[in-house]
Amino acid sequence: MSGGFAVLLDDVEDLAQDLARFALADAPASCSDRDASGSDGDDDGHPRPRGADIVRVAPSTVAPPERPLTSTPPRVILLDDPGSCADAMRELIARGEPCAVDFEGVALSRTGAISLAQVAPPNGPVYLVDVACMGAAAFDEGRLGELLGATHPLKLVFDCRGDADALHHQFGVRMRGVFDVQVAFCLKKDVDHGGKRGAYLMGLRKALKECPGLDDEARHELDAVKSAGASLFAPELGGSYDAWTKRPMHPDLVKYAAADVTYLHHMHRTWRGFCGEKKMAAVTERRMRERIESPEGLEQGTEAAKRRGSRREKFF
Repeated sequence: MSGGFAVLLDDVEDLAQDLARFALADAPASCSDRDASGSDGDDDGHPRPRGADIVRVAPSTVAPPERPLTSTPPRVILLDDPGSCADAMRELIARGEPCAVDFEGVALSRTGAISLAQVAPPNGPVYLVDVACMGAAAFDEGRLGELLGATHPLKLVFDCRGDADALHHQFGVRMRGVFDVQVAFCLKKDVDHGGKRGAYLMGLRKALKECPGLDDEARHELDAVKSAGASLFAPELGGSYDAWTKRPMHPDLVKYAAADVTYLHHMHRTWRGFCGEKKMAAVTERRMRERIESPEGLEQGTEAAKRRGSRREKFF
């Protein structure tokens, strides 16, 4: 999720009206009310050979028990050819477990460039799909588009709008089956502050700082990972978005990219009780549709965010 520390937001004033149509009372009191353990499946992280028989399991929106939370990401696997990418995506689709998804790139938008896709099942590994290397083949032959466009497995994202806009206009991919952790996080903050949360949505870095289950040392290490990565690509910190296109990828960018998806599963488990499934489905679909169908999308960059001022999206 490139673009420095600024959360780039536009006017979506109908969002509050959408949420108001649903009573929070119909959501579970806590995520523990809806937790269910399930088989972790094959967790060796190695894609099965092409042509291997895959047993399709019933789709599930509930992840198996997670590995212990630490600042150290799970094993990272780079997928830079369509064959290995297709094997990994086939495995994830068959298992049906929720997948955390994020994207990095150059001015990531409908007119920018997607360089990398991160996809992570609940207990790893983190797959880094090299879109800069494979181009459209990552989504077609590599079956990433099939995973993103399917209702199941559930995709966990943080702010679905920019990713949805770039995917649709650049590759013709329409994401479905999306749970936007940003929405759940903001609803949590509303409850925490008696409905008086700040007027603006909050970004992933803020959510990571409040991710439950991490001790102070782990939070400090995670913040260092995010700062080191951002210094390479954020222009306001002396970096360049082109850093995402250079190969081999800088180790700090690999850690940064992996961190963006590693903790989404735990945030989903902990905060999903603040937003019922039907509510989330309606809100995320509308947010993606509005961005995709908007005439010009959203101008990217920190300076653009400053110029927009009051146009930064108000949640309520």
